[in-house]
Amino acid sequence: MRLPPVLRHAVGVALLALALPGFAAKDDPFDTAKLRPPEPHQAWEQPPGPPCPAPVVVPDPLTLLDAIELALCNNPRTRESWSAAKASAAQVGVARGAYLPSVTVTGALQSTDQRNTVQSGRRDQATGSIALNYLLFDFGGRDAALEQARQSLFAADWSHNFTLQTVLQDAASAYFQLFANEEAVVAARAAEESAQKSLDAARARQKAGAATRADVLQSQTALSQSQLARVQAEGGAASARGVLANRIGITSDRPVRIVAPADLEARRLADAQIEQLVQTAVARRPDLLSAEANVRAAESNVRVQEAAGKPTISAFGTGAGTNNNPGLESRSGTIGVQISIPLFTGYQSTYRIRTARELLEQQQATRDRLRNDVSLDVWQAFQDLRTQNQSLTTAGDLVASARESYDVALGRYKAGVGTVTDLLNAQSALANANLQRIQARFSWNVAKITLAKAIGGLDAGLFNDLAAAAPR
Repeated sequence: MRLPPVLRHAVGVALLALALPGFAAKDDPFDTAKLRPPEPHQAWEQPPGPPCPAPVVVPDPLTLLDAIELALCNNPRTRESWSAAKASAAQVGVARGAYLPSVTVTGALQSTDQRNTVQSGRRDQATGSIALNYLLFDFGGRDAALEQARQSLFAADWSHNFTLQTVLQDAASAYFQLFANEEAVVAARAAEESAQKSLDAARARQKAGAATRADVLQSQTALSQSQLARVQAEGGAASARGVLANRIGITSDRPVRIVAPADLEARRLADAQIEQLVQTAVARRPDLLSAEANVRAAESNVRVQEAAGKPTISAFGTGAGTNNNPGLESRSGTIGVQISIPLFTGYQSTYRIRTARELLEQQQATRDRLRNDVSLDVWQAFQDLRTQNQSLTTAGDLVASARESYDVALGRYKAGVGTVTDLLNAQSALANANLQRIQARFSWNVAKITLAKAIGGLDAGLFNDLAAAAPR
């Protein structure tokens, strides 16, 4: 059966379109991929970083920079936010497609066999049609829809940046937490050794007749307490090791060894004034930039809904043909301009516009609330950094004085001029001072990370000064 000329022409046009490079066969004809981050571990509007290794390789031992890179590459949250950005980029392509004409080709083949009728016999029929529709004017509806899609994409891009900062913060904090827990284990073992020395001294004095059984029992109790503290510290380190493994995207039961991290310098944060930090945060915080983009997208949505209730002008054309065997071959074609005027839609357009305006007001309130929260975050993080800096200095002095006090108390007790109570008190004070110094150092480093995130400046560059300090 021979196809009618119109259908043959339509099929030819469709095949030609599919064969053209960069047309229907192209995955991204509008090149929207350049509007979003190129990889899950890379930020929007930032220089591209090195590619993620495949398969995942975990260095042994692990440095802080290694942990950050692994977290950005392997943490599922980065892929989630990146996928959202990719979907938003595809919506920009959908909005741009509205500026192009739509072409639809349809065809049908049928065979009819009639018996015992006036026109008995078999009859084959082939029909085909091609239709073109091109929107010429819609009072800015397409422009507003495209702008809405673009702003939604920007919001998704900035949200991805915020996710990267959150993942980076979690990985760095988990790394410092593990190191603090491992330091606590070392301190607990040192306290256990000190308790053992105190017990040995008490037993020696008891043997010499210069101490009572009560001194030995008190020293034994202090040793048991220090052993319990050491066991608990080892459990805390094991738990922290699992948390770090989770943050860098591997199973928590996988063993991870780390090296001692250098303290963050972050001079660009510590030397700045609070007013400068707040201004920087308003200009750089990705979550605030995302909120600003959401406001602009909501404004565009209002214009989209307003345009939906206005007339549209379109050009259209159709061509059709039918081939009957036996019978005649018919052809038809039309071309024209169409004006559509929505007269009454049951007030749906009215309430869609109302909804869009209320959503715009909601997005504006969300942006304003976030802007207020940004200034509070910066203020609290800055004050916390100052406090932790002073705490670290004080904790260092405390350890030095507690160490000297314990050495004196131990010497006095061995010499027979001190009491076991003085010795155990000094021993406990030294153990507590070491733990306080460890916690102060951990809080100091985390405070700098928190301040960097509060001003929107938390990125891998903050840790570049550790590359030379951290051993491999």
